[in-house]
Amino acid sequence: MAAVPQVWRNEALRIALLLALIAVGVSASGILVRVDHLLFDVGQRLNWRPTPSPVLIVAIDEDSLDQLGRWPWPRERHARLLRLLCAARPAAIGLDIAFSEPGDDLRADRQLAEAVAACGNVVLPLVIEVTRSGGQLLESPPIRTLAAAAAGIGRIGVRLDEDGIARSVDLREGLGSATWPLLAEEVLRVARQLPAAAVPTAAAADAARQQAAAAPAEASHHLVRQELRRLSFAGPPGTLPRVPYVSLLQGRLQPELFSGRIVLIGATATGLGDFVPTPVSANSQPMPGVEVLGNVILAMRDGHLIRDLPPLPALLLTALLATVPMLWLPRLMPLPGLLLSTAWLVGMGLACALLPVFCNWWLAPSGALLAGVFAFPVWGWRRLEAARRHLDQELRQLRAILPASRGGGAADEIGRLGFEQRIALVQTAQQTMQALAAERNETLAFISHDLRAPLASAVSQLEIAGGADARRLLPQLRRALGMAQSFLWLARAEALDARQMRPLDLAFLLHQAVDEMYALARQRELRLRREIPDEVVWVVGDFEAIERSAINLLDNALRHAPAGSEVAIGLQRLAAGELRFWVDNEGAAPSAEQRERMFRRFSRGETVQHGAGAGLGLYFVRTVAERHGGAAGVDAAAGRIRFWVELPAAVDAAPEGRGLDV
Repeated sequence: MAAVPQVWRNEALRIALLLALIAVGVSASGILVRVDHLLFDVGQRLNWRPTPSPVLIVAIDEDSLDQLGRWPWPRERHARLLRLLCAARPAAIGLDIAFSEPGDDLRADRQLAEAVAACGNVVLPLVIEVTRSGGQLLESPPIRTLAAAAAGIGRIGVRLDEDGIARSVDLREGLGSATWPLLAEEVLRVARQLPAAAVPTAAAADAARQQAAAAPAEASHHLVRQELRRLSFAGPPGTLPRVPYVSLLQGRLQPELFSGRIVLIGATATGLGDFVPTPVSANSQPMPGVEVLGNVILAMRDGHLIRDLPPLPALLLTALLATVPMLWLPRLMPLPGLLLSTAWLVGMGLACALLPVFCNWWLAPSGALLAGVFAFPVWGWRRLEAARRHLDQELRQLRAILPASRGGGAADEIGRLGFEQRIALVQTAQQTMQALAAERNETLAFISHDLRAPLASAVSQLEIAGGADARRLLPQLRRALGMAQSFLWLARAEALDARQMRPLDLAFLLHQAVDEMYALARQRELRLRREIPDEVVWVVGDFEAIERSAINLLDNALRHAPAGSEVAIGLQRLAAGELRFWVDNEGAAPSAEQRERMFRRFSRGETVQHGAGAGLGLYFVRTVAERHGGAAGVDAAAGRIRFWVELPAAVDAAPEGRGLDV
């Protein structure tokens, strides 16, 4: 990823803050709670576990109704069923049948109470219902004789969300105070399978009782709920094993089927019992209440009841998740940024859906998801605004420096142009600038050539003629000739086209450059040392331009090296797949300021031993290196100065069908 300028880092921080505010506002308001419910349901559908065996349902199903008659059944029939069931020694029995009013036959009520007492592990339900007159809430426990005989009494019922689906239960609930436990909790307690961490603490229970004692009298009819937990379902309706009520009553089932298990008795026949939509069934196939009770028992026993993250940590985490896309959007181009942002949204949604599966915690992700959806458009909008401002500025500058007919519109018209029109105008202006640059280079080349020819002729004639006047004029004419030649080479370097470059042997090229400078080195009493490998070293480039760069570096070293010293030239491979050739000589290390301006146009050293150059030699070297995709620089160590050029290495073989410059 590319580094981000400070101005864009500041912009990214502002957008991250905006996204965090959006996420927190949406999560706190709950306006997208249905999205949260949907993701929770997806996680539940992906969390189906193998069919559990500790819970068995004795189902009052259609077959039992067909054989035993219409509902309700006589209570002595339930008593006889309990006696048969208790003989099989189940761990606990949960009756999901309300006996809140005395029956028509008091003797049958007595028989049922005796059967419940004889079993010693039967748990009966308490129902909190709305009275028909006035809509007042009412707690309906079992009748007195049954309540006294039961091993425990627990509340039945689940909490329905806004969409009518049952996803959670309250561990404590009651009128005026949250004192009644769940029927599932009481069944597990009687079966001695209740984990200590599955129920509220004693301090919470004491607080509920104190709250009830301090409440006014009219508050005794208000429903109080505590310890909300989300349910983890074992699977869709029918996952928990069932046996027909009538089969058990008629003795067609083996007692071993019930031994040591938690047995629940309830209605599964359509239209008879309470059926509720669940995340694993929805409205297409509601789950019988007795099976929901079985799922609550399993989730509580196995520690799979799911807690909501507390509000403050949840909002902080939501804000953090909302800002994550700003880690990559400022560093990526639009398409990779879009793809990565989309993957982040899918991954975050899936992770939050599966969080209850692995950690038994729930984080509502709708706020972070909405912020994630906005992240790419908002960042793209800011980028487009920046691009628009840049285009407008470029258009104004181009209009100022180009002829009016070629600049593309008046300044007051720019603001009314479309984005595509702005781009088209900039492209047209760029083509104009390129044409002007080509004309400039061509003109410079012609001027340099036209100056070079008469200067060369004048120098040649003066050298032949000799005399005092010739000796006086020759240095100035030679310098002018050198400047003309430098301008000509520089114009060619600036016009280099990568499409015209060809593979060449860099080692051979450097040897040829050394051979050309050998006579000058002998004239100045300097030694030339080569550290060039013998094998072929391929590079793609322009032969004349690179050779002239090497000659310029050698000429620079020969001009500045002390008499009798040594000038070295070498070639080496770098670890990054690049080539570096260098020229070094004895000399004092340049200052930081000198290094900064060495490769600039018309920059010369402070002392030159043999004549004065035009100040274009090192600038030419840098231009050639950059046109080849490389770089040029200077180092100094141990009393020597080294100028170097780095070029991208080519494959160590000549491409088929192309000629080689050697």
